[in-house]
Amino acid sequence: ATRPLQSLIMPALVAAMTVSLLQVSARALTDWRLVARSVLWSVVLSYVLLGGLTLVLARWLVPDPAFWPGFVLVAVVPCGIAVLPFSYILGGEPAFALMGLLGVYLVSLVVTPLAALQLIGSDVVSPTRLVTILLQLVALPLLLSRLIAASPWKPLAERWRGTIVNWSFSLLILAAIGVNRDVLLGQPSAVFLCALIGLAGNFGLSVILDAVLSRLGVGRPRRMTLILMGTLKNTSLAAAIALALFGERASLPTAVISATNVLYMVWLGMRWGRD
Repeated sequence: ATRPLQSLIMPALVAAMTVSLLQVSARALTDWRLVARSVLWSVVLSYVLLGGLTLVLARWLVPDPAFWPGFVLVAVVPCGIAVLPFSYILGGEPAFALMGLLGVYLVSLVVTPLAALQLIGSDVVSPTRLVTILLQLVALPLLLSRLIAASPWKPLAERWRGTIVNWSFSLLILAAIGVNRDVLLGQPSAVFLCALIGLAGNFGLSVILDAVLSRLGVGRPRRMTLILMGTLKNTSLAAAIALALFGERASLPTAVISATNVLYMVWLGMRWGRD
């Protein structure tokens, strides 16, 4: 019943990314030293730390090679769009998050296809198709968000932003989980291991980063934003690419880790929102 939804995945994600990126303001990019610092932090935390942990745990815990492309895509996509609104909600540094987010998405246009091809192999995935999908899901929303931000449609888009994002991501997760129904019911051990990897990247890394950054004397606002950068991935982007290029089984890790992301964000609100 969820298979017809797959045709809506790409447009839904483009819409969600576009309205989310409306928050990016050109005025925030004037301090180039701060821009460079935020981009460096976001790249290191999202790709090296969280991405590296995901790949190591996937190799160690999940023997089925059918799931490997999904874990690779989770590792090589940039940090989640939710980093920006949660930086604001939880008292982080929204401007620092904004600059890091924009930078890491521009970097992803080069890093994501190169890393995916290296880890999965060009004999398994078409480089041209991967780059084309990435341009559709990252470059196109960046361009559309700039056009809408400069148009009279901006207030309307901002008013409906939450609804568009919520429904788009819900559709994506529903499609990824729906096509994996047999695996979810027939291989609970695989689901458990995927969830364990997601929880380690979310809850585990957040506790470690909080302790390390506190010891280094990083203030609470900057620390909050860095924790978000290092624990949230754009699993919706990973799920869309996995379904388009590798099929159903490869999308299972992206769907399960998306679910752990939801639990993690609820916990963030309870843990940090009190402060």
